[in-house]
Amino acid sequence: MAQVNFRMSEERLAFIDRAAAIRGVTRTEFVLRSSEAAAIETLNERPIIALDDEAWNAFVAALDAPVEPDPAVKERYARRPQWDR
Repeated sequence: MAQVNFRMSEERLAFIDRAAAIRGVTRTEFVLRSSEAAAIETLNERPIIALDDEAWNAFVAALDAPVEPDPAVKERYARRPQWDR
């Protein structure tokens, strides 16, 4: 099992100990749960999307393909603005 050691001020340690006591867990358990929650949050902010070669090539082709304009959008842009009428 791996080990992690921290150096911190007595004030920080007391702060963590108070929070752990409120939760009814040990200092170690509190720090582990808190750091795991922060790690999950951080990793969820940047999802990883893995594509095989075929899917990657399809994705790149879709990005490179010319855009087909939507007829409704073209019609909307062709209208004179209401304030010019």
